[in-house]
Amino acid sequence: MGTETPLSVKMHEKLYEVELKKIEKSAPFSVKINKLPFKIEFKAPERKIISQMTDQAVIVSAIKPSKKTAEEGAVVAPMAGKIVSVKVKEGESVKLGDVLCILEAMKMENEITAPKTGTVQRVNISEGMGVSEGDVLLIIK
Repeated sequence: MGTETPLSVKMHEKLYEVELKKIEKSAPFSVKINKLPFKIEFKAPERKIISQMTDQAVIVSAIKPSKKTAEEGAVVAPMAGKIVSVKVKEGESVKLGDVLCILEAMKMENEITAPKTGTVQRVNISEGMGVSEGDVLLIIK
């Protein structure tokens, strides 16, 4: 993927200019956001911004491991937000990729999908409920 002209990305009513020349999945690559250069490296299962190429060093983890994920079959909240709708009930069969619930975070609706095929053993959420990152939303066995 290559671009000479910056891309304009609008998020939460704020406009960002993004310059990206080439993505390397196996090696760090550079991206500029509003003319500030960043070096990015993908590491499974985490994606990290490993450094900002200015005076300040920045390390940001996009996906944080959680102690709450230890329970087998746990589906956890990837971020803090509010449950807009719950699409499944206890005892219901689900397939890999089925939408389990909708989580609103930062004015965006995020579909939380089944990480595997199985049966919903427990539903810990309800519509309108606030959740924190790492909270166990459902259990699928």
